[in-house]
Order: sequence, then C-alpha cells, then structure tokens
Amino acid sequence: MLQIKKISVLLLTIVFIGCCSNIFASGDEDKYVVVLDAGHGGKDSGARGSISMEKEIVLEVTRQVGEYLNKHMKKVDVIYTRNDDTFLKLYERANIANEKEADLFVSIHANASPSKNSRGTETFVMGLHKTDGNLAVAQKENSVVALEEDYSEQYEGYDPHSPESYIIFSLMTNAHLDQSLKAAELVQKEFRERARRKDRGVKQAGFLVLWKTTMPSILIEIGFISNRQEETYLNSDQGKDYIASAIFRAIRAYFEDLEANEAEDVEYDSENKPEDVNQASEVINDIVFKVQLTASSKKSDVNKSPFDNLGGSVEIQKIGKFYKYYLGNTKTYQEAKELQNQCREAFPDSFIVAFEGENPLSLQKAIDLTK
Repeated sequence: MLQIKKISVLLLTIVFIGCCSNIFASGDEDKYVVVLDAGHGGKDSGARGSISMEKEIVLEVTRQVGEYLNKHMKKVDVIYTRNDDTFLKLYERANIANEKEADLFVSIHANASPSKNSRGTETFVMGLHKTDGNLAVAQKENSVVALEEDYSEQYEGYDPHSPESYIIFSLMTNAHLDQSLKAAELVQKEFRERARRKDRGVKQAGFLVLWKTTMPSILIEIGFISNRQEETYLNSDQGKDYIASAIFRAIRAYFEDLEANEAEDVEYDSENKPEDVNQASEVINDIVFKVQLTASSKKSDVNKSPFDNLGGSVEIQKIGKFYKYYLGNTKTYQEAKELQNQCREAFPDSFIVAFEGENPLSLQKAIDLTK
C-alpha cells in the first residue's frame, strides 16, 4: 500500500509539473487535443502597429482561448506552442502538434497592410493561393523563416522571396482539408455574428506553419494592427475577450459537429463492407477529380448567380452541417485544373479535390495513381 501511495504522489507531481510547462497535455485518450499556436515571438515581433506588436497581442488572445477551453470544455486538453515571449521556428510549431497527436491545430496571428483602411478577420487553410492578396498574407507570415538558419533544408528548398516557391503547395491538399475548412468557416461565423467583426472570409494559401501538420489546421488573422481603430480594439480588454471567445465558441462547435457526424456514420457489416481493390486499373477507373467551388452552412440555389454562368451542372453534397458545391467529374488532374481556371473569376478560392468512388482521396495520391 505504501508503494502504491508513493507511485501516486510521483504521478501527481509529474502532472503538476506538466501543467506549468509551455507544452502540456494530460495524455487522456478520451480527450481531444487542441494545439494553440501564438504566432511569432522572441526576436520575431511579427507585424508592428502604432502602439503594439503582433507577437504580444496574439499571445494574450491565445492564452484567453486556452482559458476558455480549460474552463468550459473538460473533454479538451490544451497545448500551447509558446506561453511566453519565445522564438519558435515554424516547423517546430508543427512538430509539437504532430508529436502530441493533436486533433486540431490553431495558429493565431494579426494582420497588417500598406493600406491603413484594411480591416476585418480572415481564416486560412493550407492550399494554393488564388489571389495576390492571399499570397501577400502568406508571404508576410512566412517571412520569419529568414530568421531560421536552416530554413532551406527544413522547407525543401523554399525561397521566401520567390512566388514560384508557392507552386509546391498546389499538390499538397491534405487529407484533412474538409475538416480544416469546416473549422475555418465556424471561426469566421463567430467573428461575424458574435464579435461583430468584418468577415473577410475563409481562404487558402501556402503557410509553412500549416504545411506539415498531420491534423485539421487553420491560421486565423484576428484583425489589422495597421488600422489604428482596429489596433485599438485588439489592445482593449473587451476586444481581446470578444476575439478569444469567438475562437473558443468555434472550436467547441467544431468538436460538437465532429461528434454528431461520428454518431451518424454508417457501419458496414462483414457482408456489405466494400472490398479492397487490388488491381491498379480498377482503382484508376474509380478516381475522379472535381472542383470544389465553395461551402456554406445554408443551401444555395445553383440555378442563380454566380453558379448559373459556369457552363456545367453543379453538384451539391451535404457533409455534416455544410453544403459543398462541386463542378466537374474529370479523369485527369490536368482537366480539372483547366476547369478550375474557368471558375476562378466567379470562385477565386475554388480548389481541386479527388474521390475514389464516393470516398474522398488525397489529391497527391490521386495524381500519383492516375499518372
């Protein structure tokens, strides 16, 4: 009995020490793990406003999000990539999430623009930029790699000054894209409806901090500190609280939706379960590429603008609580790319997805199998 008590005391001590560290998880397998990443830090100040620095604002907001999660979501373990003014390389942030087997990675940033009038919030997922504006945001956030002496090796030859480097991201649509988009849309919904912030939308761009994460991942821009009014708001206690509360509510809604969808999943019995396909030719015949135009929580009329001018039939699928809009059913990636180009004027953030039969397939795997 004495030995058991000693072991219990030792375990409690270890847990207490873990709670006080920067990177912490309880290890409870029944809990979701959320990694909160406060952008920049240390020698990397991030964007600079007239009265504040990005690294300071986002650290405070990130801590508040974590406090809300710890208080109101007992089923979530919160891990901070940094909990003080520490410099972390971008790949180290992703490594923390991967090593802790996180269920969601949330990177929090503040924006800046040469225009003092730019304002609002936007949330990004990993993908190829479709507009110069998306590219500019990614370049700003990725510029920190210049402070990393080994960035060329760590990021496979990436050049932060070359727009061409971003082409590598076009083939890296990850397996968690749909879930990432769902989380991103929930964040923007809360910003718009709860915090009453200008909604700049859900977008895609090539962020290095999201590149190698192996779970649904988003990067949030909580506002422009280059805009004096918005900077003042983000530095106020009320502003930080509204922003943190909105992010918390979005994370809570994300996991509630996830649990609801899991409960609705169809279970196959041994007789009806789809058989594994062994022949490469059969697999290839089942693979198709589509252009995902957009997603929404409310069903849109595809017979009206901007859908009606696409010159093709728009397919709608309801996945969870979201409607996804697809165009095309091509056998090659190149055909889908040409179709995507035709859609860009009406849907600049459209992207290519792949399916094997009715099941989503990673884009890179689909391309490899259909070469």
